[in-house]
Amino acid sequence: MYETSEAIDLDFTNYYHEHYNEMYLVAKRVVHSHYSAEDVVQEAYIKAYNNYGHLIEKSKCRAWLRTIVIRTAIDYYRKQSRYETVSVEEGAETGRLLQCPKNDVENELYWRFEQAGLFEKIETLPENMKAVLKLKIDTDGKDQDIADELNISLSAVKTRLHRARKLLKMEFEVVN
Repeated sequence: MYETSEAIDLDFTNYYHEHYNEMYLVAKRVVHSHYSAEDVVQEAYIKAYNNYGHLIEKSKCRAWLRTIVIRTAIDYYRKQSRYETVSVEEGAETGRLLQCPKNDVENELYWRFEQAGLFEKIETLPENMKAVLKLKIDTDGKDQDIADELNISLSAVKTRLHRARKLLKMEFEVVN
C-alpha cells in the first residue's frame, strides 16, 4: 500500500515544478521580497517533502502545500519584523540608544550630528510638550509615569506627545 521512496521522489519532483510559480507568488505576497519569497518557498518545500508520505488525499496536495507556504512565510515575516528600523525621533522618544556602524567614521559623525540635532529641536518645542517628551525619554516610555510626574491626565500626555512628534517631524522635513 505504501509508495516506494523513488515513486514519492518522482511524484514530488513533478509536483514541485508544477506549482513552484504559484507558491512563489503566495510567499511574495506575505514577505514582499523576491529573495525572501524564494527562501520561503524552498523552506516550505523541504517541510512538505519531509511529510509528503503522510499525505492521505493526494487530490488536496495543492491546498496542503499552499498552507505550508503561507505559514512558513508568516513565520519568516515575523522573524524579520523583530528587528525593526526606527527613525532618530522615534528612537529618542522611546529612550532607545541609536546604533551606527563604527567601521565608517563618516557614518558615525553623521549619526552623532543627527542625535545632537534632535535634542536641539526638542529644546525649541513649547514648554508643555518639551517637558512631556523629555520625561518620555527619561522614564523609558511609560505614559502613566509622565502623567503622574506632571500631575496631568493620561490623555493630555498622549496629546502633547502626538503634537510634539508632529512638530519635530515637520522640523526635520523642512531641514531635509
